[in-house]
Amino acid sequence: FKMMMVATVLIFPLIVSLSSAAWVYESAQANISLWLSSAAYCGSSRYEKHTFIGPTTGFVMTHVIQDITTDTEGFVGYLPSDSSIYVVYRGTYSVRSFIDDLDTIKTRYKSYPECRCEVHRGFYVAEQNVIDEVITEVARLKSLPELAKYSVKTTGHSLGA
Repeated sequence: FKMMMVATVLIFPLIVSLSSAAWVYESAQANISLWLSSAAYCGSSRYEKHTFIGPTTGFVMTHVIQDITTDTEGFVGYLPSDSSIYVVYRGTYSVRSFIDDLDTIKTRYKSYPECRCEVHRGFYVAEQNVIDEVITEVARLKSLPELAKYSVKTTGHSLGA
C-alpha cells in the first residue's frame, strides 16, 4: 500500500504535466482519488464493511462491481463532501487481470462510435462485462434528488485510470 501511494504521488504529477492544459491539477481531488483507488484493493468481499477515512471520510458505497471471468472489481458510491459520485476500479491484482492487461490488441470502442476511439481489447472486455451494472447504478444515484447535481467521476489504477 505504501509503495503504491509513493508511486502514485511521484508519477501522478508527471502524468498531469503531460495531459491537456485545460485540465487543472487539484491536490484535494488527487488525494480523494488515491484513497478510493487504494480501497479498491481490499477485495470485493470487504468493500461493504470498509471504513473510509482521511479525505474519503463519509463516502457511501452503494454498489459492488465484480466480474469473475475477467477478475474486474470495484465499487460505486458517493462522497457528500465533494458532491461527487465515484466509479472506482481496482487495477491489476491477479493472473487473470494480468492476462487481460497483456491483451493490447486495439479494438473499436463501440459505445461511442462517433469518437472513432480504439482501446486495448483486454481493458475493453473487462469494462464491457460490468458497464451495464455501473451505468444502472450511476443513473439510479443521479435520479435521487439529493444527488442529482453531483458530478460523476471515475478513478482507479490501471483499468480505472
